[in-house]
Amino acid sequence: MERSDLNEMKILAKKIKSKVGSSIAATVEALKWNVYRLKCPLTRSALTLMPAEHLDYIMNISPRYKYIYVDNPKTGCSSLKSALVEFELQGAQTDLDCYDWKVFHDPTASPLKRVTRLNTWKPLSFLVADGYQFITFVRNPYTRLLSCYRDKILKNRPQKLQVLRLLKHPTKDIERMISFDEFVKAVVKQSDSEMNPHWRVQTTQILYRIFNYSFIGRFESYENDFVRLFESISNSGAAIPAQRHLNRTREGKREGCRDYYTKELQDLVYDRYKEDFSNFGYKYKLPE
Repeated sequence: MERSDLNEMKILAKKIKSKVGSSIAATVEALKWNVYRLKCPLTRSALTLMPAEHLDYIMNISPRYKYIYVDNPKTGCSSLKSALVEFELQGAQTDLDCYDWKVFHDPTASPLKRVTRLNTWKPLSFLVADGYQFITFVRNPYTRLLSCYRDKILKNRPQKLQVLRLLKHPTKDIERMISFDEFVKAVVKQSDSEMNPHWRVQTTQILYRIFNYSFIGRFESYENDFVRLFESISNSGAAIPAQRHLNRTREGKREGCRDYYTKELQDLVYDRYKEDFSNFGYKYKLPE
């Protein structure tokens, strides 16, 4: 056998081993969620609202301070998770960089646990019974949806592929222009479970009907609520981390709601996201 053939066989063997390993891991995860669904009433309810991989991703669990930060995209969540990781690691001997995206977004690196990494078959019920606090941030539905459009659609992020499919455009045409009008009219037709987390109804995204929250901050008052949040979860007088802005959408001259929303779009968003307006006290009127 030629050396080149042997090398090719070794490369192929590695690829097969990797695929088999991934398949086994996926099977184990699926079995785990089936058990959760069977044994944990709260998990069973949550899984009627979103896919398992979304549920696992949004739960950022602090064993040290006994809280769960529920991730709500487009409310400053990347910056907040970075600060929460720093808070969790205070006093610890570690080389982890809390400003590194791979740390606070990777469950294998972050000190904040995921549901699938808890040693219990009743993860959400266990957290509630053990007195964990639930915390999150929310945002005006008008500005949240607009921020999502500017960040994910205009910048051709992977989330744009889902919108292209909704509009029946080829997904290979990622640079195809999608207007804000097209975007809104496409996503409001989706059910909550079908929606991408970045534009999902926040009442569903944070499982508001399932969890009793001890703290819900507002993006509009982020600086003050950032401090209030850390004061609420600290049980040892630990120093509050410095605020940071890791994923801020750059503002332009015409980035306000009134430059994007027609009366028709305003009504569509208000009707589709009505739970958020009602539950979190936002008004029908467009923000300035």
